[in-house]
Amino acid sequence: MSENEQPARRTVLRGTAAAGALVAAPASTLLWARPAVAGTPGPEQVHLQFGNDPSREMTVSWATAASVRKPRLRLGTVHGEFGRTQQAETRTYVDGLNKVETYTHHTALRGLRPDTSYVYEVSHDGAAPVRGTFRTAPGRERAAFRFTSFGDLGAGSNDWAKSSINGAAAVRNVERFDPLFHLLNGDLSYANNNQELQPQCWDAFMNNMAVSAAKRPWMASPGNHEVEAGGGELGYASWHTRFAFPDNGTRDYCGNWYSFQVGSVLFLALDGNDIVIEDDASIDPVTGQSVYISGYSQGAQVRWLERTLAVARAGREVDWIVVSMHQFAMGSSATSHGGDINIRQLLLPLFDRYSVDLVLCGHDHDYERTHPVRGTDPDSLLRPAVVDDRLDDIDTSKGTVHLILGGGGTASHDDVYLGDSTGDGVPDATVRTKRLPFKADPDATEKATWSAVRDPDTRFPFGLAVFDVDPGRLPGGRTEITVSYYHTPAVTTANPFPEPVLYDRFTVHRNRRDGQEHEGLHGHGRR
Repeated sequence: MSENEQPARRTVLRGTAAAGALVAAPASTLLWARPAVAGTPGPEQVHLQFGNDPSREMTVSWATAASVRKPRLRLGTVHGEFGRTQQAETRTYVDGLNKVETYTHHTALRGLRPDTSYVYEVSHDGAAPVRGTFRTAPGRERAAFRFTSFGDLGAGSNDWAKSSINGAAAVRNVERFDPLFHLLNGDLSYANNNQELQPQCWDAFMNNMAVSAAKRPWMASPGNHEVEAGGGELGYASWHTRFAFPDNGTRDYCGNWYSFQVGSVLFLALDGNDIVIEDDASIDPVTGQSVYISGYSQGAQVRWLERTLAVARAGREVDWIVVSMHQFAMGSSATSHGGDINIRQLLLPLFDRYSVDLVLCGHDHDYERTHPVRGTDPDSLLRPAVVDDRLDDIDTSKGTVHLILGGGGTASHDDVYLGDSTGDGVPDATVRTKRLPFKADPDATEKATWSAVRDPDTRFPFGLAVFDVDPGRLPGGRTEITVSYYHTPAVTTANPFPEPVLYDRFTVHRNRRDGQEHEGLHGHGRR
């Protein structure tokens, strides 16, 4: 990256401010019609997140190059006039490695109408407003909608370590499918691989993401690359300052994990860094030690997860449960991190007990989906047991389908998979059973009986999944989600935005929960 290309706008240095400090904006009366001042930097990195109720709440977030006066949002309907102005909350943090301060602003909108399009403008004194639009989710009634997902995106430029221009193409591919929202399954900016310029790398990532995220919510879960040296106790100072996700009801860990419901689908974003045994986070340049935060919540996340799942399955509103997280329980890539034993021990029993339908991950930079699984095979490393080997029309009330969607656009990709060492037609896989840096434990292996579909075509190293929810028509009747995985070739000068190509499509189904008093929960399976 040349000197002219570096994000030199980040020149505000603080030597003593604490990472993650929150600065509350004054609640004074706003006057929108202030003239723009020539040379005043305007809002950037604009992005959306659902609130606790996606049908009535939306948070609009953005960044500025320095402290500004009266950051604010003006809201209107697409076909009407602006009728509401609201002050933003300002958050700041100081990167502990280079003392650069970041300023972000968040406006939590409430009282919106379900399934309604809005227009908004964000600004501050002296700056020209930046305009965007969004649409709220349908209400809790059963409704059709589309969402997309991938993980491992990067900053969208070849100028940053672990990132590539393919990340810019990936964001635009989300726009091709026009989803209601996008699930980003961890490893966002890879700023921790750019330690001398961590905030600047985040700026590049957020501006790239804004191409889509200023129009539709991007709901992210943290990956190992979000744990940054110099980012506070957990390494999440940038994460907490830049994003405002739904409240999980905890005092100390809001934004680390959360849930939201759209129609009859409950989504849970989990923090795998708290769960996994793997040690693959930032190296602190001062101590030389990794920022290892496994177990930091002391079980709070798992207890929250069980309570949330139990409430969902006890009621009649939630048909589907979809989990987004970064690390995974199963993977057979040749350069795989390995299925994590802690995920198998702590999370899979809950996924089984409460009949989770889909688990969407990243971490390995490729595509792999499993057969529906429930319980474990005897005499194994808690290997998930296959309940059905059909590749389409899968009944997820009988077992959970796991997907690795790690082809967002990072500079590396892992489209080479382990072979079959025994000649029985079943590929090999690795399992991480101890705290080792990066990659899997070479001594812990299994046969990947659970693996259903892999994408070994190295000509198409990137991709995204599209999910179309069909709520069905009759109480207690069939409801479906059609899953389509599109892979894409690498960007070239002649083809800067390659067209996604369909690679895998399947349908999952179950019965709606509004036509019966109780749906029996499946037991733990073979444990």
